Amino acid sequence: MKDALHIKWPWEMIWIEHADEISAQIKDVLPPDHELQRHKIFPAIKWEGRRIYIVDDDSTGQYLVMDFERMKRWKKTKFRVPTIKMLKDRKELANMIERDHVAECAKYNDGTLKK
Repeated sequence: MKDALHIKWPWEMIWIEHADEISAQIKDVLPPDHELQRHKIFPAIKWEGRRIYIVDDDSTGQYLVMDFERMKRWKKTKFRVPTIKMLKDRKELANMIERDHVAECAKYNDGTLKK
């Protein structure tokens, strides 16, 4: 399967039963005039134990990394939105997952966290 995306730790798939709930939570955080309010989004992958999501933007075909741990102010308003990084294609997404996997594994040595 050459088109299969291999999800590696620390990333994990989101249970389909939770996707609608997470999608609603994302939309609730975004200001009413944010462009993603008009997009059909699907959160498919998350960083284990963290509030960082990889979201399929079905309206544009792009992948978005939404980091709720790094919120920023929206256009000089009171709204705070997650940091959003757009990935240009599936290959860039696969490369990011691999880099994160290698970086997280490098923190461990013989089952213990390196200091």
